[in-house]
Amino acid sequence: MGDLIPRKELTRQGVTGVAGLFGGVGLFILRGIASIGGGISIPGLVAAGIISLAGLVIATGREDRRAGLYTVGAGILTAVASLPLVKGVGGFLLLIAGLGLVGGGLWSLIKFWRNLRKRM
Repeated sequence: MGDLIPRKELTRQGVTGVAGLFGGVGLFILRGIASIGGGISIPGLVAAGIISLAGLVIATGREDRRAGLYTVGAGILTAVASLPLVKGVGGFLLLIAGLGLVGGGLWSLIKFWRNLRKRM
């Protein structure tokens, strides 16, 4: 048996887990949008612009700067995946990043669940 994890740490684990899962699924969706069409993916470029702009807005806050920069990175990667010459590389990087986020989110949720059960 271990010590009880403080409530703040437990909350951080839960939020990180859910954000990781939704972020990974979001990257999978962006990968699908970027692959629409044979040449340049117009929907992919539009989605990349919206995501990048949203990331810049998020990054203006001091506590959310890292999340905003990650969002800008996802938008740039979506734009790269929408271009015909580098579509495969960008799509592969979106896949790897999405798998990493889902895996990290699941691990955080497992830790959250274990620590929550210790409190019961």
